[in-house]
Amino acid sequence: MRKGVPKDPDIADLFYKDDPEEIFVGLHEIGHGSFGAVYFATNSHTNEVVAIKKMSYSGKQTNEKWQDIIKEVKFLRQLKHANTIEYKGCYLKEHTAWVSESHVTFKTLCKQLTGPGYLVYYPL
Repeated sequence: MRKGVPKDPDIADLFYKDDPEEIFVGLHEIGHGSFGAVYFATNSHTNEVVAIKKMSYSGKQTNEKWQDIIKEVKFLRQLKHANTIEYKGCYLKEHTAWVSESHVTFKTLCKQLTGPGYLVYYPL
């Protein structure tokens, strides 16, 4: 078993076993928050552009951070709706969870949200 993979089989099933650094290439930071950083990246296996949220679970409050990651992954796996970001999977590497989701640009989002009952987008 690769270092960093949980021993509990129910928890281990939430995470892909592959090395995320071998899958995701061209990482470019596009945001940062209290949870960690968000990156624009390309999945080298599918050539799909994705967003990667890296969340560290080391340092202070390690157990609380780890529990938050588990809750988030369980929640994201359940989301299956046209109006939500598509969850792609989660990988573990050196006490960091790499959450992979579909990447949506602001322009694409605005196109999807225009029409009756949606926002109206006026470019500046």
